Amino acid sequence: MGASDSSGALRRCHQRGPGLSLHRRPHHDHAGGEAVHYTITYYPGDMYMLIQHSTRLAALVMTGVATLPAVGCAKNPDRSPRVASSASIAAQPSPGSPAAPETPPGGESDQSEWLSYDAATNTVTFELIAGPFTFNGYRNGEGTLVVPSKANIVMNFVNKDGTPHSALVISGEGAIPNSASDPAIPRAYTNKVLEGLPQEAGDVMRFPVPESGTYRIFCGVPGHGLSGMWIWMKVDPAAKAPSFGRTKA
Repeated sequence: MGASDSSGALRRCHQRGPGLSLHRRPHHDHAGGEAVHYTITYYPGDMYMLIQHSTRLAALVMTGVATLPAVGCAKNPDRSPRVASSASIAAQPSPGSPAAPETPPGGESDQSEWLSYDAATNTVTFELIAGPFTFNGYRNGEGTLVVPSKANIVMNFVNKDGTPHSALVISGEGAIPNSASDPAIPRAYTNKVLEGLPQEAGDVMRFPVPESGTYRIFCGVPGHGLSGMWIWMKVDPAAKAPSFGRTKA
C-alpha cells in the first residue's frame, strides 16, 4: 500500500485505481504533538483531514475511500474538481422543468393584451383565444369577462389549439349542454360552431348586450364544453368599463 518508516508511520501512500490517491504532509500542533495532513483525491473531489500519525488510521481511511460510490463532475481546466454537494444539486433546476409564468392568468396584462374599450361608442373589443380546452388560459368558469350595460361587443376569436374549437354565448343558468344550440344573444357565435374552426383560423362576433345578465362563452364542438371549455360573461350596469380576469369568489 505504501512505504513506512521505522516507527510504523505511513510516509506516503499512493494508489492508482479509479482516480484514488492519498498524500501525507507532516504537521506539528501547538502542543508539540505530531500529526499528519492527508489529502485524499477521488476523481471528482478532494477530501482534507487532520488525523494522528498512525499507519492503521491511514489504512482505514484508504479502505473507506475505496468504497465511495462513483459520482459525476464537470471538468474545469482552471480549478480542481470537487464533488457537488447535495444542496447545490438540489438548487439546480430539473431538466425540462417548466418555467414559472411571469404574470398569472387574470393579472394586469390581461386587460391590455386581450381587452380594449371605446367609451364614446360603448364598444368592447375582446380577443378570445382558444387553447387546449381553454379560453384565454381559463376553463370551467375560472375566468370572467365583465362588460357595461348595452355595450357593443366585438369578439375576435382565434383558435391556437391543434383541435378544432368554436365559441358561442349561451345562458349562464342551467346545466352545461353537450354541444352548440341556439345562442342566448343573436349573432353571438362563430362559424362552424358544431364542427369547430381549425388551428390558426378565426372569426369575428359582433353583437350588442342587454342591460344586464350572466352568460357563458362556450365551445360548441360536441363534448368540449362539458370538458370544461367555457368562461363567464357578465353584463353589469354598474361597470363603467369592461374588465377580464380570474372569476372572483
